[in-house]
Amino acid sequence: MKKTILLFGMIGMTLLLSSCLEEGSRNYEETSVAYIAEDNATGNIYGRTLSGRFITSSQMQLMSPGTLQFFRYSWTEERGSTPVRTGASSTDVIYADNVVISGEPVEINSVSLRMGQQPPVVETPTKFVAIDPPFYAGDNIYLGDHWIFQYAYEAKKGESAVVDFYHVENSDATNNEISIVIDINIEGTPEGTTVSTKSDLIALDMSDLRAMYEGTSTTSTKELKIKFKYYMKGSSQIVDSQIYRMTVKGD
Repeated sequence: MKKTILLFGMIGMTLLLSSCLEEGSRNYEETSVAYIAEDNATGNIYGRTLSGRFITSSQMQLMSPGTLQFFRYSWTEERGSTPVRTGASSTDVIYADNVVISGEPVEINSVSLRMGQQPPVVETPTKFVAIDPPFYAGDNIYLGDHWIFQYAYEAKKGESAVVDFYHVENSDATNNEISIVIDINIEGTPEGTTVSTKSDLIALDMSDLRAMYEGTSTTSTKELKIKFKYYMKGSSQIVDSQIYRMTVKGD
């Protein structure tokens, strides 16, 4: 799983906060994002967290599979764990910690990648104040092929920004590598307005991109070299991110 570099203290929200409840024990307390999944045998709901834990609770049984939820939870060894079947085989079993959730979970907004579309052309684009590298899993199962972004922006009181992702460019495959460019567009309060800095999380569903390039081989793979472009406050030019890689089946 690809680790994120958390944003500065001004944002006030982190993808993962963890603390041990008791020195020398396996007990823990965390605030994190969990991808909500369903036990293939029993229908019980469990979560796969950004810290690599599998968790379940009575509160989670009302959550919808396929969503991403942000919440705080804790676990002690006395609470034990519950077996969860993750695949079709009876041997595909993991153990999910029986956690207690504190406070009200927040569902993370999930958006699809806009394939073959260009972002809207505006004279004065809205700009990010900060944006983290995405947090994503190496496969398409653990987080449901979602890439999670944490970002900051400026907005007037009571207003929020809308973020969309556009697959704007790709190049021909070279040595089983394909270069992909994705434009991150944020629409909100224009510069020069009296605003405050806000932060949020968004989950980008990358399954359409995977489906577009994935082959049927069981032995070979291809690499998608993905670069994001976006406008940042303080810069008049669009910013290029580092390159991230997605591995898909070869042809």
